[in-house]
Amino acid sequence: MYPVIDHLNRYVSDVEKHTSFYTDVLGYELIGRGVKSDGSRYAILAGSGHEFYISEKPGSGCGETMVRHIGYAVADADALLDRLKKSGIAGSETEIVVKEYSRQFYLKDPDGNEIDVIQWTGKERFYLDLKRKQ
Repeated sequence: MYPVIDHLNRYVSDVEKHTSFYTDVLGYELIGRGVKSDGSRYAILAGSGHEFYISEKPGSGCGETMVRHIGYAVADADALLDRLKKSGIAGSETEIVVKEYSRQFYLKDPDGNEIDVIQWTGKERFYLDLKRKQ
């Protein structure tokens, strides 16, 4: 059995902006918030089978981490992108990238960190092809 992700934890520049972004854009549910002993704010968001902890840290933002992006699987990338364009979260230049095994688009959170939103059209074939190429 593979390990299962329990939670993600990252620093952000503004907890409120990120809470709004992740709840409005990706459907996280806010399940807790507070202030640490050092005065910095934090929030705990519930995702699909995991939690996402975000904590304010002065000077944090893009480049603070070695994470390339976080990928989120969705059932309908086109519908989500359309909703995000209508709400002004995604720009008109944001387009679906059609690949052999997926349809996906990229956007950035309030600190500029990249998010990959992917609708798999052939994830099993993707991994079979990877094995064949090894």
